[in-house]
Amino acid sequence: MTANMDTPHADTELISLARQLIQIPSENPPGDTTAVASAVAKHLDHPHIEINRFEPQKGIVNLVAIVRGAEAGPRVVLNGHLDTFTAGDPAGWSADPFSGDLRDGRLYGRGAGDMKAGVAILVTVVRALAQQQGKMKGELVLTLVSDEETGGTWGTRWLLANVPESRGDYLLNADAGHPRVVRYGEKGVMWLKLTSRGKACHGAHVHLGVNAIELLTAALNDLLTLRDLPTRLPAHVLEAMKEAREVSEQEGGTGEFENLRDITVNVGSFHSGQVPNIVPAHAEATVDIRFPSGFSGEDMKRLIAERLSRHPAIQWETVPGSETEPALTSPDHRLVQCFLKHAREKVAPEAVANMRVGLTDARLFRHAGMPAVVYGPTAFNMGGVDEHVLIDQVKAVYQVQLAVAKELLSLA
Repeated sequence: MTANMDTPHADTELISLARQLIQIPSENPPGDTTAVASAVAKHLDHPHIEINRFEPQKGIVNLVAIVRGAEAGPRVVLNGHLDTFTAGDPAGWSADPFSGDLRDGRLYGRGAGDMKAGVAILVTVVRALAQQQGKMKGELVLTLVSDEETGGTWGTRWLLANVPESRGDYLLNADAGHPRVVRYGEKGVMWLKLTSRGKACHGAHVHLGVNAIELLTAALNDLLTLRDLPTRLPAHVLEAMKEAREVSEQEGGTGEFENLRDITVNVGSFHSGQVPNIVPAHAEATVDIRFPSGFSGEDMKRLIAERLSRHPAIQWETVPGSETEPALTSPDHRLVQCFLKHAREKVAPEAVANMRVGLTDARLFRHAGMPAVVYGPTAFNMGGVDEHVLIDQVKAVYQVQLAVAKELLSLA
């Protein structure tokens, strides 16, 4: 994988900025992005870049940078997040998690892939295009937010509700991915909490008790049948996913196709009982349910209620703040095809477009009516020790993101 940068110094600038951003902790929690936002704002200092800083909660800093073209045209919005997972115990890392260590063609550190390298890519795109402001038809808007890891309440959600410039005609996101796969949609999510009430008694006298674990297990087994429901994905989307399957699963793992096509159910926690010789009177479980386009949150609640109605001893609720609807941009949309064209030209001729397994803030822009694509470098060990990205991938993603933005703004 090779990538020629648009300017002689862009290569060095891009990687240097990614390292600098890694070296500024922005762990969430606590979610304070003041320092990293200031560093980005300083890097964006340019006569043609208008920088706006929003802090809806103390320490939760969002940046919106705007390049206004000389002629009318579309508004192209770039989106990334400044916050990261926590680093955990640094003793498990091969180097300081905030060192931005460079070795063997890899850049290490907390947030390297999720998504300090992606932020550096987008910032470098904005700086490159600001040099061509006089030829630009439209507006380029960079939105860098602070609480993507915790749902986006004071980040992307807040910007979409309060900053008109955050809404536009296209959304380009550089969150974790792979340069050979253009991602155009994400599944919906719903978390459940289930509880069961039984009757405690001594384990030698089970005929006098009601086992709460058995009650809850039976209900969970019924929930697992959601996996067997036929897909409701549009036929053209399903066909595009089939065409992408071979290449996409090389990066996302065998079984990714079925994961994206079907409803998935994961029992994430189960708590009950104390000792073997007491029949438990209480059991509790949490469940992660993810569902593709074609199903809505209301559909899922109805399907869940139907199954759990067979278990009157079970109480259930959705976890507050956990619900999000599926979000899909048609794979034949101009934006998806534009990314696919440039990925095939600049990265690999076999590049494909597919849905994405995990959530990004791109879904919130889709919910707001904007077509959106996620295209970024692979985040190796994301959330774990020695998180890192490949330098060649960072350079390649930059080239594609730049080419797409230029084409949309009539600079190609």
